[in-house]
Amino acid sequence: MAVALQVADLGLRPVPFFPGRLPELGLHARLGGGRAARCLLGTREGPFDPSEVRAVWWRRAPPVTSWPLDPANPGLAEAEWSAALSGAIRVAGGFWVNDPGAEEVARRKLVQLEAARHVGLPVPRTLVTNDPARAEAFAKGFRGGAIVKCLGSTADGGFTRGLVPGDAWLSERLRTGPAIVQERVVGLDLRVTIVGREVFAMSLDARVGGDPDDVRVDWEKVSASARPVRLPEAVRRKLLALMRRLGLRYGAVDLRRRPGGGFAFLEVNPGGQWMHAEAATGHPIGATLARLLASGGTPAERRPRPTARPSPWLP
Repeated sequence: MAVALQVADLGLRPVPFFPGRLPELGLHARLGGGRAARCLLGTREGPFDPSEVRAVWWRRAPPVTSWPLDPANPGLAEAEWSAALSGAIRVAGGFWVNDPGAEEVARRKLVQLEAARHVGLPVPRTLVTNDPARAEAFAKGFRGGAIVKCLGSTADGGFTRGLVPGDAWLSERLRTGPAIVQERVVGLDLRVTIVGREVFAMSLDARVGGDPDDVRVDWEKVSASARPVRLPEAVRRKLLALMRRLGLRYGAVDLRRRPGGGFAFLEVNPGGQWMHAEAATGHPIGATLARLLASGGTPAERRPRPTARPSPWLP
């Protein structure tokens, strides 16, 4: 809603698009016959073609299992709707923030960490494992200890935790599935919101929340420590290179700034929250995002389609 209001202020018409309502509102794709694919996705105001609107703001779409599926054959319904939507958004054309296919890959923590290393961002030593013995042996190599966190972004994963050798929790956790075991980095947290080529950074002190490993533990206290910061130009360039490598136009990056001044890359959330960062720092994140969407992207950024009729609609 916040983005829609910012877009409306620019004189454009935002149209809500809810993938979870497609069984009711419709999805149509025509392919073959020597012509490029044409896709129509349903909204409450009628179907739209992603290649004919200015842009599509794609953020945290609900999983297929939350959709109203056919109770007589839910397995087939889930598989068919998932296949239809994921296929349609990959061939539909247009300017997406973010491109759903790129975002799906970019959410993978292993992909992020390796991409960060490739562009020159320092990455803490990391092990992904489901073996408690390997995890504890790995952690022994770090004077400052290690932390354990989830590979995914589900609420069930809980907060980042310090690894304590012999802790029964570790065995239980890794019995559920593999996790990230990572060298603990001491320092201030930085949340860096990137919109196109604009980079907005703020610092946060997790220690005021009672847990130096996770800013979310007592967010009310931690958010009071937020301050706008300016990144070194070299770090800024590497973050933009990371976004290009991951195919993202929007993302919220978590860094740690060491006491000596170095930076460590932790992760990037392609659909991360931005309003709290704007409120804490005054950075014009929402307005910048609205301008990016209103621009419709460059010709190179828009996936081509045979039609070329611009529309002011912005689902």
